Amino acid sequence: MSFGDQIKQELLSKNIKESHCRKAFLAGLIRGTGTLFERDEEVCLSFILPSDELLNTVSAYLRSLFNYEVREVSFYKDKKTDKDKFELVISGEMGLKVLLELDIFVEDQGDYIVNFDFYGKLTEKECCLKSFLKGLFITSGVCIVPDEQGKGRNKKYHLEIAFSHYEPAMATNGKLIEKGIFGKVTNRRKKYFLYIKSVESIKDFIAYLNANVSVLKLTDLIINRELINDTNRRMNCDLGNVNKQINASQKQLEAIEIIENKIGLDELKDNEKIVCVARKEYPEDTLSELAERLNLSKSCLNHRLRKIIEIANELKGE
Repeated sequence: MSFGDQIKQELLSKNIKESHCRKAFLAGLIRGTGTLFERDEEVCLSFILPSDELLNTVSAYLRSLFNYEVREVSFYKDKKTDKDKFELVISGEMGLKVLLELDIFVEDQGDYIVNFDFYGKLTEKECCLKSFLKGLFITSGVCIVPDEQGKGRNKKYHLEIAFSHYEPAMATNGKLIEKGIFGKVTNRRKKYFLYIKSVESIKDFIAYLNANVSVLKLTDLIINRELINDTNRRMNCDLGNVNKQINASQKQLEAIEIIENKIGLDELKDNEKIVCVARKEYPEDTLSELAERLNLSKSCLNHRLRKIIEIANELKGE
């Protein structure tokens, strides 16, 4: 189960008790996935639910709010995700009643038109706004976190909510900014997406929805991720130091070989000759290890090795 699915499951596990919050939740669901169509000259509402658990929740809320028993439900498998999906249809007078009471339809000069203002009287209360955003995220939201150990494709934190129109996306972004949650809006594939990249803002969004267990899990993921990154940085640093050590030792051995071939080590000063013999005998020693063998300070040994390289360069004519 993905981290985004875990958030949604946690949100669904908490029963919404107040009727006004239940209405806001259903409105968010329908805004996120609802479709309107006509059948026998009647308006019908259709919306897709990603799990039987959500179907049961929606059915219970419709029963309590509208005394309506769900009748039209079809089941299918999503070809892209291979997951079960449920399509719920509300038609006739009940469909119109639901649309009006959930502020999705408004009356205009005797006609009913779609209300593109997501945030009206239904979300005036803070609790209702949270419920609305819960429904919206459950049906059209995604949250992605880096793969464990960072070995998969997902390297970054990302949360987004999809919208069919620009205005609702911007309005939702504005509502989140009021709560100190900062995202941006973009469009792709003829849709608009409110997305959040900052892991702190993602955590704030989840916390605002009262998904406290998911907040703790995300915090744990962040800490583990930072530990992994810190370990990798240290390993890379250690590897870099090893490579430097190997390159330096190789350069010293090459210099000693040039001196041996050109003039012989006996032509060197005794202290320089001792260093050459020790480096040849212990080519894998670090500067500290070789200095300890010779009972020298690192700076003294380093000075003598530089002198040996200078002599070799002179013999090569450099």
